[in-house]
Amino acid sequence: MKAAIIFLLLARVSWAGPFQQRGLFDFMLEDEASGQEPQKRQPGLSEPDERPPYLPDLDFEGPVCPFRCQCHLRVVQCSDLGLDKVPSNLPSDTTLLDLQNNRITEIKDGDFKNLKNLHVVYLHNNNISAVGANDFCPPGYNTKKASYSGVSLFSNPVQYWEIQPSTFRCVYVRSAIQLGNYK
Repeated sequence: MKAAIIFLLLARVSWAGPFQQRGLFDFMLEDEASGQEPQKRQPGLSEPDERPPYLPDLDFEGPVCPFRCQCHLRVVQCSDLGLDKVPSNLPSDTTLLDLQNNRITEIKDGDFKNLKNLHVVYLHNNNISAVGANDFCPPGYNTKKASYSGVSLFSNPVQYWEIQPSTFRCVYVRSAIQLGNYK
């Protein structure tokens, strides 16, 4: 009896054909455990430029991590890359932006404009020599709309006495502003 059951099981396994991949994502679509048949090509689909209906839509919409940076959850880490400016294509849901140890020379008004959830910015050890009044906080923002919990600008050539007090009006923890220690 046991031999018959083992024989039937082995016979069932041996009837399985080899995997033939027709598209890039076939291995994800054909799941024998689901009990569903893989979708067949529709008749009349012969043009190579036309996307087969069983392939997923690969148009990427949404946040994309900047080239050479590393993104994990809402943290964007672009340190030690030799950047000379803030990347322009940052994900809009970024909460922590690490740009330390680069060659960034200035922060422009629009660099953090679309980052509504940004709380911490690490810019230490760059070449930033001036900071504008609206670099970290768009016009019209005040302490009631404060969003940053920390800004690190130490080891930059910016002179702290040249920075206007309103520059950090969006930082709600004033002790989390780091300046000084330039070589």
